[in-house]
Amino acid sequence: MEPDKILFIVNPVAGGGRALKVWTKNIYPILEKKKISFDYLFTQKPYDGFNLAMEGIKKGYKKLISVGGDGTVNEIVNAIMLQDIIDPIEISIGSIGSGSGNDWGKSVGIPANYEEAVSNLRKDNFILQDVGKVSYIQTGVEKTRYFVNVAGMGFDAEVTYKANKSKKRLFGKLSYSLNLLSTLISFKDPYVEIKIDGEKVYANQALTLNVGICRYSGGGMMFTPKAKYDDGLFDVTVVDKISVGTILANLRKIYDGSFINHEAVKTFRGKSIEITSKEKLYLETDGESLGHSPLYFETLPQRLKVLSGLSIEH
Repeated sequence: MEPDKILFIVNPVAGGGRALKVWTKNIYPILEKKKISFDYLFTQKPYDGFNLAMEGIKKGYKKLISVGGDGTVNEIVNAIMLQDIIDPIEISIGSIGSGSGNDWGKSVGIPANYEEAVSNLRKDNFILQDVGKVSYIQTGVEKTRYFVNVAGMGFDAEVTYKANKSKKRLFGKLSYSLNLLSTLISFKDPYVEIKIDGEKVYANQALTLNVGICRYSGGGMMFTPKAKYDDGLFDVTVVDKISVGTILANLRKIYDGSFINHEAVKTFRGKSIEITSKEKLYLETDGESLGHSPLYFETLPQRLKVLSGLSIEH
């Protein structure tokens, strides 16, 4: 196999089928025109992205490109981190976003234009970004998952769960906002305790919690607006129990990140985070719904090689 041959992993149902259209009408023709050496595979069921990436690594591919949403990226990242064939840092990951979120690409400089995104694969520009690892409980068993963008808990996780289950998913901001409004009626704020680097920093009822490596989630919202993808630290944002009216009045500020200045919002930074709760506190990472508390996060500094429009000397 050619040493620089690219493997594209395409999720045809991402973005309500948009990913398949983008691949067929945009990306594939550009690749052919530019005479780029590549192979491609389609996912057919949940977690296929992980399995296909793992098989690709075993066959010798060192450039894996996601065509889908943030969930597809997450599955590929987990394959890179869990395989034991070569050092994960020797494998490059990229993305041509065509799902409903595509939040990760905004933070790491992946071009939104398809022609530029494909051309960028040839330049081999890359950055090294941090990877998060979280332990959680699912069906009574402790599990772990790697993530590269934002983990959400509480209200945020319930909104994501509804968005993922919706049969008529809309894209980006509208999808998240509609599910956010519907969840306001039924959500009960859990009592949570948070330790960062071994020190207890929070104990209260909380509406939502976010642990971020990058800035954007939920279709452009910024729950962790000051996060830096390569500083070796998680940015943590916690919102105290607040009224529905306060949430609605500050909804716009979530999109520009200024909501963190509200008196009900607490922000922290650290390398390791432990979160416990009286009730089950549900978790999502990179837009994928997982299990529940107790939760333990640790950061792996600069462990992922990302094909980006930025340069490593940024």
